[in-house]
Amino acid sequence: MHLSRSFASAATKYARCTARTRTLWTAATCSHPDLATALSRCLPESSTPSASPTKDSVTIVLASRSYPGSDLLTLPAKIPEHVSKSSFVLGAVVDRVPTKSGHGVSTLTLAPTLASESSADRLIQCHPFYLSGADSRRKRLKEKSVGKWARSQDIEERSLDTADAWSSFKSISIGQNQVQVPEVIVAQSEGASENQEQDVLMISDLEVHQFLEALDAASPAASKVGLMASSTPFITGRPVTMFYDGKLVQDGVLGVSLVKEARGHKRIEGEVKTLVEYPSMAPLGPAMQITRCRGNIILELDESNATRLLLDRLQATTLTKDKEYFLATGKPTAADQDEDSNVDMSNATVKGNMAVDTVHDLKVGQWVQFIHHDKVQEHGHFASPTREHKGTVRFSTSDPNNTIEEQPATPLSSDTDGTVQSTFGGSSENGFIVGQANEGTWVCTVADSVLWHKL
Repeated sequence: MHLSRSFASAATKYARCTARTRTLWTAATCSHPDLATALSRCLPESSTPSASPTKDSVTIVLASRSYPGSDLLTLPAKIPEHVSKSSFVLGAVVDRVPTKSGHGVSTLTLAPTLASESSADRLIQCHPFYLSGADSRRKRLKEKSVGKWARSQDIEERSLDTADAWSSFKSISIGQNQVQVPEVIVAQSEGASENQEQDVLMISDLEVHQFLEALDAASPAASKVGLMASSTPFITGRPVTMFYDGKLVQDGVLGVSLVKEARGHKRIEGEVKTLVEYPSMAPLGPAMQITRCRGNIILELDESNATRLLLDRLQATTLTKDKEYFLATGKPTAADQDEDSNVDMSNATVKGNMAVDTVHDLKVGQWVQFIHHDKVQEHGHFASPTREHKGTVRFSTSDPNNTIEEQPATPLSSDTDGTVQSTFGGSSENGFIVGQANEGTWVCTVADSVLWHKL
């Protein structure tokens, strides 16, 4: 399973764009130690999508929190004037961008193409949106208070199998109609024709789960990807630092909704636009089925106690019970007669840790597999992309114990010389958002995991 190679040349083709010919998007990443300089090099005047003062394009800016907090707070004022006049600018402070050191700025500019222009994929709509925390009608979730693993014998001892014993263990799934969804997303979803597809790119604070469930209900056929903004209380004095239309915001969800028209080829049913990889993960035993659960509490796997299964597998290895473990859910791979079945990690959902941090109910019959960090990764997605991954949006989850620190004004490594790369992406210790069309959208918080999305 891989991303389409036909899209690999998109960034190069866009770099040659002129005022008369525009392509779908342009990406740039620069690691210059001065924030204003890095922005000007990522957004040169020659790449302006239009000379018109009308804001007919959208530019997303991700800046690493290694810049001084005072610079990050004034980032909107540092956007080059020609860009602020012709493009709607939004973005956030993140942990790292795709440079060797992680320091720098990464930008993505999306500009609708004209009907007369030839293109295999034509961007026909491009609309920004912002939903503040106050306007969203969402409720704060106690993420760490749910999903605790329980021993089935303990639950039996508390006589929870009586008629109303489980009444306190209500579904953790949030009501789909409780949270507002920006009208522009819904309108584009309802107006899309058969040969059009919708992408929602977003940046969010930490309270995004209820919004994602409402978004799935309102626009099920849209692809949804995004990045959780990094925590910045000790850098900017705000829980997270985001930007929207020249203003600083510190809560809610912002982003851009895109509608693209396919030309010259038909979409393949089941075509994968989004891929999540876990390069540092390894399985711990074969895949199993949930045979008993309540909400997001797993009671039994393969009709055996889940905790005991994990301890038994640990005893058969050199690993310790103090290590962090995760649970992957997905479809099982075909197993040979002499081999055990594994969860297909190319299309799996990984629950945060042994507490099964999730805001969606687990179900009897789901396939799951214990996994753990087996290899050390260098800042997740910042390794050189493969041919299949070039020309894609790339997000990753940073190790919360190894976040980037503020750097001095002088370069610390060879990649802080201001060289511009045709890439766009970012990393956050708070995770990224992933949702394929007609599938549930979720937040991946597993350190060193990587998301690749083809626009």
